[in-house]
Order: sequence, then C-alpha cells, then structure tokens
Amino acid sequence: MDPLTEQLAEVQRRQPTARFETTPEGHRILAAEIPLCAGWNRKDASIRIVVPAGYPHVHPDCFYTNADLRLAPGTDPTNSSLQAVFGAQYRWFSWHLAGWDPTKGTLDQYVRFCELRLKEAR
Repeated sequence: MDPLTEQLAEVQRRQPTARFETTPEGHRILAAEIPLCAGWNRKDASIRIVVPAGYPHVHPDCFYTNADLRLAPGTDPTNSSLQAVFGAQYRWFSWHLAGWDPTKGTLDQYVRFCELRLKEAR
C-alpha cells in the first residue's frame, strides 16, 4: 500500500467518509464529513484539503468547507471567504499550520488541525 493510501486509512478510522477526490485541474483532494459544535449554522461540514505536489515535504495549507457554512447568527467565520475552486464554490479558511515535520506529519494530523479550527465557532 502506498503512503497516501495508508494515511487515508488512518483518517478513515476516525472519519469513515474520508476519501480522495481529483479536481478537474488534477489536484488530489482529501474530503471528509465532520460534525460541528453549537454556534455554526450546520450540524456538520464537508472539508476539503488539497494534498500538495511534493507532500509530505510540502504540507497542506488552508482548507475548504461547504460554501454555505456560516456562524449561527448568519455571519461569516473569521479568516474565511468564498472562493470558486475545483469547479464549484467553497468557503476557504485561511488557517495555517506551523511547525510541520515532513518525517512525522500525516493527513490525519492535518484533518485534526482543521477540526480544531471548527471546534470554535468564530
């Protein structure tokens, strides 16, 4: 099994819906459905993470969710905006992981990083 498939299996142990998708431009995307806490306008969200060329030496950066994801009062989350990418519109979260170690970093680590951001409805 190749390393990316092994890392996907690791993510799937916690997030069974996780899967790889390929964009029309040929980018590999890790997609998963994650539950959200109170304070959001949805109970769950689809996240999409670009697996960059050169991974794991080049780490994932930022992530995308459903375009309609907003805070419960209807306002936009901080450090997010709508972007037309991958042939559709998504909400882009400009949230950057510091301290990536390519010898230890995994896709599951990055999914957990995204989940951490979404645990705070802000």
